[in-house]
Amino acid sequence: MFVPTDDDVRPDYWMHDARSLADLDAMGDALADGVRVVLYGPAGRQWPAVLRFQAEVNCWIAYPARKP
Repeated sequence: MFVPTDDDVRPDYWMHDARSLADLDAMGDALADGVRVVLYGPAGRQWPAVLRFQAEVNCWIAYPARKP
């Protein structure tokens, strides 16, 4: 799932970039609240996250999986 940054310490990533939207669309029926994904930035850095749909802003938001 593309995010337009390699900053992996943000608390959330709003999935509104055109490439993020294309990745969401490509998920088809697998797109669901709580699904686990792997985020990747422009430089190819990768980190795990969970998707949540926020109806208030009509946007999917990825929340990075944090180590305990």
